[in-house]
Amino acid sequence: MAEASVVDYYATLNLPTHADLMGVENAYARLSSELAELGELDEGATEALRRLNEAYSVLSRPELRREYDRVYLAAERAQEARELEALLRRRSMIQWVIVGALSAVVLSQVGVLLYLARGQF
Repeated sequence: MAEASVVDYYATLNLPTHADLMGVENAYARLSSELAELGELDEGATEALRRLNEAYSVLSRPELRREYDRVYLAAERAQEARELEALLRRRSMIQWVIVGALSAVVLSQVGVLLYLARGQF
């Protein structure tokens, strides 16, 4: 399972990452029966059923699920870290823009005061 090609099996089965084996089996049973019915009418349902079977084959076997979770959740945490870093960078830029704008206001006011005070001394 390479990180670049990690498929979200939890989304395929419409499950949270903390779902237990019973939840995996129930979701698979419900979705596979729906897709089997649709398979006669829709060609895309056959591909969806193949993806569903793949997700079930991994998430229903504890040793494969542990390995999948290790890779999938690591990729998810890395993505969250990148998003947090981007958020902090944006926040920092906004803070510097605010500081710059306030500095410009203060400097312009100091300039006006110096200009006005020039004639009084």
